[in-house]
Amino acid sequence: MTFVAAVLMLQQGPNAWKARGEKLLVMEHFQEASDAFMQAADGFDKTGDPNAAQILREKGQRYMSTVELYAQDPCEPAVGAKYEPASGMYLGVNIEREDNAKTPSVFNKYVGKNHAMYFMYRRYGEYFPYLFAADLKKNGAALQIAWEPESLNDVKDDEYLEEFATGIRKSGIPVFIRFASEMNGSWVPYTGNPTLYKEKFRLISSRLKEMAPNAVMVWSPNAMPEKPIDDYYPGKEYVDWVGVNFYSVLYNDGDRARAADWRFPTDSIDYVYKKYSPNHPIMIAEWAASHRSNVDGSDRPDFAEQKIREFFRTVPLKYPRVKCASWLSFNALKYARSDRQLNNYSLLDNQEVGEAYRKEIDNPYFLSQVGTSDGFRWKKIDSDLVNHEGRKFRVFFRSYDHNASVQVTDSSGSTKTYSADVPEFTVPEKAKFVDVALMDSKNKPVIKKRFTFKI
Repeated sequence: MTFVAAVLMLQQGPNAWKARGEKLLVMEHFQEASDAFMQAADGFDKTGDPNAAQILREKGQRYMSTVELYAQDPCEPAVGAKYEPASGMYLGVNIEREDNAKTPSVFNKYVGKNHAMYFMYRRYGEYFPYLFAADLKKNGAALQIAWEPESLNDVKDDEYLEEFATGIRKSGIPVFIRFASEMNGSWVPYTGNPTLYKEKFRLISSRLKEMAPNAVMVWSPNAMPEKPIDDYYPGKEYVDWVGVNFYSVLYNDGDRARAADWRFPTDSIDYVYKKYSPNHPIMIAEWAASHRSNVDGSDRPDFAEQKIREFFRTVPLKYPRVKCASWLSFNALKYARSDRQLNNYSLLDNQEVGEAYRKEIDNPYFLSQVGTSDGFRWKKIDSDLVNHEGRKFRVFFRSYDHNASVQVTDSSGSTKTYSADVPEFTVPEKAKFVDVALMDSKNKPVIKKRFTFKI
């Protein structure tokens, strides 16, 4: 598009960009279509139409292609939020209704690695789970509690709050309190009054900081809807970690007409990450990928495997301040309330899904104990490198074509092709560059980039 044409499009507004995107889709110019939809989304944001903006942003993400190069660097110890690792990501999970593993030790054995954190749901008014906390202490794990009131009016500075804080302190383990999460969603009873919500969150935070030094306050909206999220933010001094909840599903809300299999998992955390990671570590407080939907009842371990791979191979590169991710290992087709029996998220119901999870977490970046760190970070390469000797590299890529592949060629002419992921690699000592080409399933180039080294 010429400069003049771009100016005209801006003058015509977001609908013009949307129309251009649709035209480019028909022509199968997917990357240009993605760019046009993103321009349309930005335009609708500015005109005060967040719903249209979100729809167009998702369409832009759907047809997006990207190639990026990352280099591994040592990570110096840093002072962050409470229990925040300098690098790496804690592994978390919920197994309250996991039929095949009722205790942390059994689950850890199934997946081949200890998990740093286990989370559970607790209704506000119920007492602290002393027995579960004791079991976690025995297994060297921390506790996350999704602490949910029926009404914000029930939350008071009273004897119950004091007893719960005492339980946290006496547990002797890190306890992450996810108070009244998903407050931006219409499905929770404590939504609709941001002022009262912030008042109650601040009350809980202040009292726990006074009485339980091992407590961590987690403020955790749902990934959607985005527009109300900021209204509920209690403030930096009251929030230790910021969480976000999302799920990778085949169909949104069990609606066959709303297929969601194209969605890249980490797109769901973009808004929260960009907004809050400068001041807080980010926790994926609960997430999972479905391997069976109520829409068709078919086993789809391939879908869950793909989303597991995309998530665990993207976060270390693009979202270094995501410091914990907790999977909800739960067959909602069996255990959810009747109107939410939509998906099976169990890691242990399907051998292929369990093996995919086991494979991806078998990396020192994914941490088994709160208080530990990986010691390395991945740095995006946007310009020439001063020194590449001995450094490890990885390529991040994504495409509208789920069967796309990447070719990596160094200056010696050596080429390697990867279909699902580019593993860590080094380059020859005197290499002057690497070429990275994203190829579609018909072996046609989508993106080509050269990354040049300074010797």
